[in-house]
Amino acid sequence: MPFLWWIGGLFVSLVIGQWLTRISLEWIRGKIKERAKEIDKIKDSNFDDFYGIGYFPPWVTGTIERLFFTILVAFNVSGTATAMMVWISVKMATNWLIVIKDEKEQWKRQMAFSALLGTMISLFFALIGGLMFHEGNNIISEKTVW
Repeated sequence: MPFLWWIGGLFVSLVIGQWLTRISLEWIRGKIKERAKEIDKIKDSNFDDFYGIGYFPPWVTGTIERLFFTILVAFNVSGTATAMMVWISVKMATNWLIVIKDEKEQWKRQMAFSALLGTMISLFFALIGGLMFHEGNNIISEKTVW
């Protein structure tokens, strides 16, 4: 029975988390694109130029971060919430802070901010998956006689 909680936790974190994070980001960024086209008369090529060439797929980063934090939550590692906040800060500082700070065009700052929202959504699923995994650990420890 605890194995079902473990598998379920990993499934929620890695599969459902990946899917819903992607859908959420596509929706958020789609709304930003609509408004940028409407208000600032931005063309699709501007969005392509903004994102540039992706050297490392973002889904790989998301999968690794969800797996890592799912395990930390599952085993109730002290400081996990702080580590999540530090991770969000590091990602924003290395990838998007320059855009948010220096960019004059509002839509570019909002696109960069959407990365923060995507990370928060992703880590939410790591948290939920980790708590499910942790429940499986609780079942084992309740049945174990020391």
